Amino acid sequence: MDVADPIPPSVKALVELFKNELAAVAFPGVDGAMLEQLIGDVQKYTDAVIQAEAAVEAARTALRESEEALAVKSQKALAYARVYAADNPEIAAKVDFVSRIAGASAAPPTGSTRDRDGGSDAPPKRRGRPKAKAAAADATDATPAPAAVEAVDATPAAPAVMELPAGDVDASAMDAPAMDAAVN
Repeated sequence: MDVADPIPPSVKALVELFKNELAAVAFPGVDGAMLEQLIGDVQKYTDAVIQAEAAVEAARTALRESEEALAVKSQKALAYARVYAADNPEIAAKVDFVSRIAGASAAPPTGSTRDRDGGSDAPPKRRGRPKAKAAAADATDATPAPAAVEAVDATPAAPAVMELPAGDVDASAMDAPAMDAAVN
């Protein structure tokens, strides 16, 4: 059925028949005037549906825009909270907890590299597989590059475990990690 013209051609032809040749005829519960009234109702409700669908589409567009704005502002707020919490381990732990719930990567530890490596200010060694370009070059060389050997031998560190008192986090946040684990 066409939403712009919901009345089928056969019904239009029947109404014309009742308006002209059968104008003087009335059957029990059916006559030309009643058919015209029902056509008017169908057109009225069709217009209402068209308006409602337009309103739903406008609401969906507004919803998508507001969800996008919320996501952007939430990420910005989380970044600000990380910076603010850099010198406060208790708040930093909570910010990291929120990060994990949101699926964002946790902030790096607040300690310097000197503290972890026993005096070295050098940037930490990269972990994981070499990039595809480096991997392709390694495949063609007879001996792998030292960085590639380190990357293969490196074992990723276990994620930090954080404990929060139950009173510091609302119940819905406590259920989120368990639900995430069940999904994954």
